[in-house]
Amino acid sequence: MIARLIQRAGDAHRALLSLVFGVLGPRFAYEFMDFFAGLIYRLLPPIRIQTEFQLAAAARATGQALDVARIAKCSFLHRMRDLADLLLAERNLRPARLDAIGGRLSAPDHDALVDAQQRRKPVILLTAYFGPFDLLPILLGYNGIPAAALYRPHANEAFDRLRSRIRGRAGCELIPIAEALVRLPQILEAGGIVGVVADHHDQRRGIDGTFLGLPTRVPRTVGILAARHEADVVVAAIRRTGPFRFAIEVETTIKPDAWAAEADPVEWITRQYLRALERIVWRRPEQYHWLRARWGRELVASLESPIVRE
Repeated sequence: MIARLIQRAGDAHRALLSLVFGVLGPRFAYEFMDFFAGLIYRLLPPIRIQTEFQLAAAARATGQALDVARIAKCSFLHRMRDLADLLLAERNLRPARLDAIGGRLSAPDHDALVDAQQRRKPVILLTAYFGPFDLLPILLGYNGIPAAALYRPHANEAFDRLRSRIRGRAGCELIPIAEALVRLPQILEAGGIVGVVADHHDQRRGIDGTFLGLPTRVPRTVGILAARHEADVVVAAIRRTGPFRFAIEVETTIKPDAWAAEADPVEWITRQYLRALERIVWRRPEQYHWLRARWGRELVASLESPIVRE
């Protein structure tokens, strides 16, 4: 009963924020969320410790000289801005405003994806928990490139409906994780585009490798689908450039010809897209979601924290 009341209060709070943000605009929305996020970051040390710890461990493993405290806090602010972006999208994200918000693909990237669609060439578009990743399917749809997006339903059903409604406005099909094994191959076989957040850890199975310098196990799913359907693998991300202002960046496109001679194409594809995601993250580490236990909780717990703060 108490949990349900808390959830309903949260739903009412989001509805109120949506109304206020719609009236006062993106700059106020970001300032409000930054203030609220900063307060949480100070008052809940476990959040700060986990965020700083994972960033510092990855930076140390890759030899990055970073201002860990500053970047970790910025990362948490960007995570909280995700909610602001979803609420702002109700009024501010429309096809006519793509140029104003920086949501248009560059001409070469747009033309390449449109050409793939016209030739019914399957495409797997990969991104990470970076920037406002939730908005990428909408922006692709408004660019005339509808893509089906794999997603993990949120435990809060009201919030999940809100997120799904906004993300599906541009014609994007949302595929729950439970339906992935059936629906993803169907779309690729038909020459469609599927979008996947690909920086997941697979604790029990997968390919051994590294991500951002730390050991991980990566699901084989993307590599298997790409090799089986001879799909182009496009690694891209969306980053914030200001209050409800964005830039879509295509890091690389991996073509089937590139892995044709590989003994294990699934492993080769996996390592290639991980390196591309790493380049995206290290260019703007403050927009990566460092709070997530990206490498699995067992590994994170086993690492010696380089940060000791009161």
